[in-house]
Amino acid sequence: MPIALAAACLGLVLLVGHAVGRLREAERLVARNYAESLTALDGIRNAASELSHLRVDHIRARITADPVERAKLSDRIAERYQSLSANVGAIAARSRPALISQAAVSARDSMSIWHEAMRTASGRQEEAADLDELADGAQTQITHLAAATERYGFSVHKTAEAAIADRILVIEGIVGAMVALVPLVAWLLILRIQRAAAADAVAPPSSRAGMEARAEATDQTSHGPVARADDPEWTPSPPDMTELVDAAQEGLIFTDGDRRIVYANASAAALTGIGPDALRPGEPASATLADLLPGGPMESKDKVRLTDGRWLRVGRRPAPDGGTLLVLADVTDRKRSDDRAEATAVSLRTALDSMSQGLCLYDAAHRLVVANRRYEEIYGQEAGSLTTGMTSTEVLERSMSAGNHPGSTLSELLGEATRILTKSDRDHNFQELAGGRIIQIDVSPTAEGGFVATYDDVTERWHAESRIAYMARHDALTDLPNRLLLAERIEGAITQASREAGFAVHCLDLDNFKQINDTLGHAVGDELLCAVAHRLTACLREVDTVARLGGDEFAIVQAGVETAEDAAVLAQRIVEVVSTPYELAEHSVTIGVSIGIALAPADGMAPDRLLKSADVALYKSKGDGRGVFRFFEAEMDDRLQARRLLEIDLRAAFAAEVFELYYQPIYDLSQDRISGFEALLRWTHPTRGRVSPAEFVPLAEEIGLIVPLGEWVLRKACAEAARWPGTLKVAVNVSAAQFRSAQLISTVREALAETGLAAQRLELEITETVLLADRGSTVAILHALRAMGPRISMDDFGTGYSSLSYLRSFPFDKMKIDQSFIRDLTVENGSGFIVQAVISLGTNLGMTMTAEGVETEAQLARLREEGCDEVQGYLFSPPVPVSQIAGLLEKWNGAEEAAQAA
Repeated sequence: MPIALAAACLGLVLLVGHAVGRLREAERLVARNYAESLTALDGIRNAASELSHLRVDHIRARITADPVERAKLSDRIAERYQSLSANVGAIAARSRPALISQAAVSARDSMSIWHEAMRTASGRQEEAADLDELADGAQTQITHLAAATERYGFSVHKTAEAAIADRILVIEGIVGAMVALVPLVAWLLILRIQRAAAADAVAPPSSRAGMEARAEATDQTSHGPVARADDPEWTPSPPDMTELVDAAQEGLIFTDGDRRIVYANASAAALTGIGPDALRPGEPASATLADLLPGGPMESKDKVRLTDGRWLRVGRRPAPDGGTLLVLADVTDRKRSDDRAEATAVSLRTALDSMSQGLCLYDAAHRLVVANRRYEEIYGQEAGSLTTGMTSTEVLERSMSAGNHPGSTLSELLGEATRILTKSDRDHNFQELAGGRIIQIDVSPTAEGGFVATYDDVTERWHAESRIAYMARHDALTDLPNRLLLAERIEGAITQASREAGFAVHCLDLDNFKQINDTLGHAVGDELLCAVAHRLTACLREVDTVARLGGDEFAIVQAGVETAEDAAVLAQRIVEVVSTPYELAEHSVTIGVSIGIALAPADGMAPDRLLKSADVALYKSKGDGRGVFRFFEAEMDDRLQARRLLEIDLRAAFAAEVFELYYQPIYDLSQDRISGFEALLRWTHPTRGRVSPAEFVPLAEEIGLIVPLGEWVLRKACAEAARWPGTLKVAVNVSAAQFRSAQLISTVREALAETGLAAQRLELEITETVLLADRGSTVAILHALRAMGPRISMDDFGTGYSSLSYLRSFPFDKMKIDQSFIRDLTVENGSGFIVQAVISLGTNLGMTMTAEGVETEAQLARLREEGCDEVQGYLFSPPVPVSQIAGLLEKWNGAEEAAQAA
């Protein structure tokens, strides 16, 4: 029996050592993975912050007009992106779990795609929605990466926690066995001692001597060569139980009913720190062990902390005679491990409860392991009401009880949960709760066969994205569908038309809208556009669609069109309704509308083709006098193609600088000599020949080429005029578009500085339409130009939106009378009185008066009579190239000036 007990003790000691080692290994696993998770999450938060800053820098760089600021932002963008990409790349490289590594790679790829798109963006408005979508995608991938890291850290923690629990269970079982075994060993030892003492007390002296002799012989047999196996009286002796108990690592203290020490082994003294003398048999235990004995202050504690910081486990076993057996074990390392594990668990729990997402972890049997506080908040559960071991069905029932799913049954919710569990596409796992809250659910399996589910309240993002999606397909001003949604509606009509009747596409353009917008202001223009949108909608059926394409352009998809007459009836009704006067908040206005119509399937079965055909027909209707509608015809497209070819040639001519300047002399009537020249743009096409300015100048304005073309004319004219005699001036026309470009002042300054032309020799001619665009801004620009020295002239007075207020708002240096008034100047009941009045008005205002289009001596004589200052026209010379200026000067001014010009 003693040998078996000794072997059992030894085995238990080895098992304890092994279990403790595995416990420490599991503890290190928890600490390491927790540290890695926190490090990764910190990096991800930094990445999310960097991405937000990078997004702001990109937007600033896109909208800033300052090249210096743009350059600084470009450098900062490159630095931020390099840091951001390296950060996410490091997360991908360091992360051992494939889930986190793949999420990091996806995040890095999304950021790369968005960054490259931003870097190469052309700045067009229609690109903004796509760029924002790419940026949101990158931000979403960062969010997925954070969620994956949180889920992994929690899953590993739970796995390690389970392993620790298993080890603890083994250790507790072993310790329990030892606690049961050691008292047994001690009890056997005490019985042996008591029996030996009793036998010694009753045996006669001779018997005692024989027993001592046998004991001595036994001792010799056990330890020396005297022992003889062939001795008939010799039998094997069991090991000394006292030595076995003294060698035990646990402390053993046995007290009798009087609370005196009966026995204490060596480990008891070492563990308690009490000297061996105080633990000798017979010593009172109350003096040293009163706290540990039954009835003491620490009786209810199985662990006791000593003054030196160590922890002892105390086992108390009553003896039959009223005594007590104390079993002591040093559990300091175990206590520290428990404390560290508990601190780690608290930290992880704190991290879980700090998550912005709700989280539930279920085991393989779909029983709840843990739910964080955010989940309880999202689903309206009381804190701590979801307990470990609850089934997923019970969790759903609690959610129903909280009123989260009105109108849904438990079976429906279970079916939805099953679908989410088996569907890997997180982007479509949404759940709508009471009150319109939207929850996005992500489910990932665990290695143990269970799953972890995260719940993200995306209500605000959902509504924002829904609003963005709506705005991406609707016009912000009128709330009508825009071009994108119109194309989708045409696609739907095409699908419908393949089975039923055809449909029509109407392109509409408001007549005279620009005039109203320019004269009354953009606010009135916007109010008018909304009123037009309302009237158009009222003209249509529910199956039809009206969209705003931009500016004053609209389009209509008319469904169920069987004949062209059906489309004509609607178009005529729209013309009549839109042309009815509008009573706006502060103004009463009237506009018209021109309409182009394309019929499907006759004119095509593709959205772009139909819109193009309707637009061609609209171009024709506006050319036919406006306020009418026209159907698309093939010949219209031919004319439009010719116009587009002219546009291509015009752009090529500008790039190759094949334009040239012609000059028409300005004749001073008081000095009877040429006082200057007006620079006029000419274009000779290699195959078309001479192209009229009336044909290509409006086209240049329409395609946005007039501003750079006007700058070229200004620089070229100044450079050539700088070589003329010092008294001659040069007049250059400036378009309204150049005033809107905000570069006119610097362009004039640079042209004068580069060519060396004296500023007072330059005349800038503008039309009355320039003052219509933005009167306050235009007048300020005119004052700035005059301050530099050039003279300012109003060209074609009387042919535009003439108003005497223009002459009061800015004192022009010159006024030019349009040739349309000069043409019938000498005709009875012609324009003589008008010319007379204009000359008188300009002279009284201190302006130089110039008449254009003078072709006869009679016209010249009448203008001299009325007091006109200058004239120009074919009577003196048509526009000529710069090479012929010397000849004109010789003819009108004399050979001396001609020689200087040559």
